[in-house]
Formats: sequence, structure tokens, C-alpha cells
Amino acid sequence: MTGKAPLTAEEAAQILKISKYTLYELVKRGKLPAQKIGRQLRIDPDSLDRYLRGNPQETRPIGTSSAKDEFPASVLQGLRFIGSHDPILELLIEFLKHSAVPISLSSSFTGSMEGLIALYKRKADIAGVHLWDDKTEEYNLPFIQYILPGEPITVVNLVQRVQGWIVQPGNPLKLQTWEDIAKRGLRFVNRQKGSGTRLRLDSYLRSSGISPAAIEGYEIEESTHFGVACRIANGEADGGIGVQAAAIRMGLDFAPLFHERYDLVCLGETTRSPEWQQILSVLRSPAFHNAVRSQAGYDTSLTGTIMSFA
Repeated sequence: MTGKAPLTAEEAAQILKISKYTLYELVKRGKLPAQKIGRQLRIDPDSLDRYLRGNPQETRPIGTSSAKDEFPASVLQGLRFIGSHDPILELLIEFLKHSAVPISLSSSFTGSMEGLIALYKRKADIAGVHLWDDKTEEYNLPFIQYILPGEPITVVNLVQRVQGWIVQPGNPLKLQTWEDIAKRGLRFVNRQKGSGTRLRLDSYLRSSGISPAAIEGYEIEESTHFGVACRIANGEADGGIGVQAAAIRMGLDFAPLFHERYDLVCLGETTRSPEWQQILSVLRSPAFHNAVRSQAGYDTSLTGTIMSFA
């Protein structure tokens, strides 16, 4: 998007696949930088690009209130989330902001492994993980037990989802299976080290004897699914692995590869907090389930279910 003229509110909303009202809310809360030119709102394409990649700049536009003005201080203490990216996590954050007792959930999308490590170091209250263990053929629990041995933890399902190839419209390279990662001429875009998606890819490469050096773009990393989709939409890559919602938002095609479970993990002290109980209430609400099901590639049959506790 670099070098393009400023976008109108209508253009930015169309790219994000959201209403103008939602766009104005993002600007109002300082999540998306914008300028007023006369009476018109203009959004810098680079700022929109950063937002799509999961690296927004927090701002306080002139004439708008900050989050501290909108919510009482007791609410703003909130909880800290570190872990893997998913659009449904962003949806959960919005639901919590507008719940009966608003909760601020700060987020950092650094990957599943980093989320568990941050939990161990008490730098996070909640971790978001989707880590597949080849040996046990189980999601998340083996990694949790390894990184947080003996810790009192609760694991609750956020969502089950489909991951697959995010590709250019029409899928010109016919990317359909894991084997296509080695296809000649493919320009790949990867996820960052420590993300569940990256671990799943690297597991396949090891089992298939494929060297990462043979994949053009393997070293190019993005921290979110939208970052992957953004590079493909901009013509910087032909394909990458991610969720269907990111492909749809950017007007791209999608070829499913595997189903997986995305869980939220927290320690005992957090589970006893009223904030955590509010999160469980939102996760189990029909309104949240309906909002999740309105997006392609998600299954809410386990959403809000306690998967493990100790």
C-alpha cells in the first residue's frame, strides 16, 4: 500500500470488510490513525497496512476521547493477553469492551509458544495457543505441561478453525495440499517462529524431508494471518498458510488444509477473578457464538468449554 494517496473512510472500510460505523469506532478509540481534511476523514494506507498486519499504532485523535475517558479506572486494569493471532480473539476483545461490565484485554500477537512463556513469567494473564504435538497427536496440553509444570492452570476453548492456503484470486498456482509447498515458482510468506502455524509447517517439512532453504520466502515472516494475506493481496507473495477469514477479508481465495483447536490458557489466580468469569460468560453467550459463525472457517461447538484444569 506504500506510496498510495490517503484513503477515504468508505475505501478503508471496504478494504477491512467492515461498516463505516465500525471504522469510525476504530479511529475514535485510537486503534487506527486518521486525519481530518476539512470535514472529511482520511486514512493513511501505511497505517491501514500496519493494522492489517497486527501492528497498529495507538493514537489519540484530536477531538476524541481515550479509553481512559470512556471506562472507569477499575475496568482499565483489565487483563493481559499474549499468544497466537486469530480474528476471533479480536472479536472477543470487542465483545468484552461492550459487555455489561466492560473489560480491557490488552493483546500482543507474538505466537503460541511466546504466550505460554509469558504466562510462566507472569507477563501475561491469558495465553492463546494452537500447538499440535506429533507424538501424542494432541493439541496444546503437552506443551502446557512442559512449559508450566505443576502450575494450576485452566484451558478453555476459544474456537475450532480451519487453516489452509491463502492464495491469489483464482489460485493460479493450484495450491491445494502440503506437498505444494515445494512447488517450483511459489513465492511463500511464512508466520513467525513460535507460532502454532509455523510449528505445524516445520513439522511437515521435517517429516517430508523438505529443506526450508528450498522454499522461496520461507524466511519472510508475518505475525498475524492478516499480515500474510496482506502480502499476498499486494502481490508480494503467491501463498501462505492462514485462516479463511483473513483470505476473505482481503478478497483472496482459500484452500483448506487442516482443522485445529485454539484454546485460551490462564493460571489459577486469574481464574478466580471476576474478569475471567466475565470472559467465560461472553464465550458461552449465543450472541458471541452467532458472531463467530457469521465468519467462514469456524466451529463453536466447543467454544467456552473447559478443556482441562489443574
